[in-house]
Amino acid sequence: MQMKFCLSCNKELVGRTDKKFCDAQCRSTHHNKNRPLHEITIQKINSTLRRNRSLLAHFSPSGKTTVEREILFKSGYNFDVFTHIYTFKSGTYYFCYDYGFLPVKDDNGVEKMLIVQKQDYMENLVFNPWSTSN
Repeated sequence: MQMKFCLSCNKELVGRTDKKFCDAQCRSTHHNKNRPLHEITIQKINSTLRRNRSLLAHFSPSGKTTVEREILFKSGYNFDVFTHIYTFKSGTYYFCYDYGFLPVKDDNGVEKMLIVQKQDYMENLVFNPWSTSN
């Protein structure tokens, strides 16, 4: 009988003849190591989007509030990643799924975020990146 070894850690395998890994951790490590780079990139972006959405929801439990930008930044908010934008006369809202914010400054020049929850009327808005009046 030929000895088989774990594809991840090379330990001798004991048990079923078709076994490829010694445990779940080795199986997971092996598959994560062989995952394509684009899958890892997508996972990182999705993780950032979920964290951003969670922070917006946490700081705006009533659906609309204003919070200093610095507070969200220190909480781990990543301003480079968002799912979509809506542009109104008041400015451009940056959304992470169903929560978004409008960058504003108070009378003292302090950067703040007007956090809102997505409203039904926003579903009918169409974004056209080639239009100058979005």
